[in-house]
Amino acid sequence: MYLPPVIHEDLIDSVETQGYVPGHIESVMRFGPKSRWRAGAIVDSATERSQAVATRCALLIPRRGRRTRKLALHPALPADVIKSMLQAL
Repeated sequence: MYLPPVIHEDLIDSVETQGYVPGHIESVMRFGPKSRWRAGAIVDSATERSQAVATRCALLIPRRGRRTRKLALHPALPADVIKSMLQAL
């Protein structure tokens, strides 16, 4: 059985995501009614405009608040594993 790693608050909006400009949308995520996230997307960066270290991020829209949060992702990590880690539907 695969147990996904725990997503800590320290990993969200980390140093790697500063200056990140989203480009191509890879996958869209939905979350359940009890999740802290309303929706999200897995995106690749715009290579010409992005100044961040991260080349792939999960953009997360919280239920409360207006600011989109960013989670840096490994480029080789499959979208299904990311959705499992974030408990997306």
